[in-house]
Amino acid sequence: MLASVIRARLSPVIRECPPECGIVSITEVTVSPEYSLVTIFLSALSHPQAALAFLTARKKELRSQLHSLNLRRVPELRFLIDQRTMRGDRIDQLLREEEQRHPGDTSEETQD
Repeated sequence: MLASVIRARLSPVIRECPPECGIVSITEVTVSPEYSLVTIFLSALSHPQAALAFLTARKKELRSQLHSLNLRRVPELRFLIDQRTMRGDRIDQLLREEEQRHPGDTSEETQD
């Protein structure tokens, strides 16, 4: 529940990321059991490190936005690039390259 509220609070700031980052999105938000740390996983079409730097630089401002949630303690924020998206893109790229090298290869068809 808290993760979805934090995601909603941070979403407008995500839209302010530098244009060179392309579309930036929050892929996951995790909250530690004691609510002391929130990890926000990001995905960016291009220049994910620029998006990460932008949000990290605004961490203090973003934490202050969480004060209105009336939590006993405002959690620390940690931003990370979601590697799952990058791995998926890499797998897609490798599959496309393999298809280009061997177009129409049906060697893996099942035998009857």
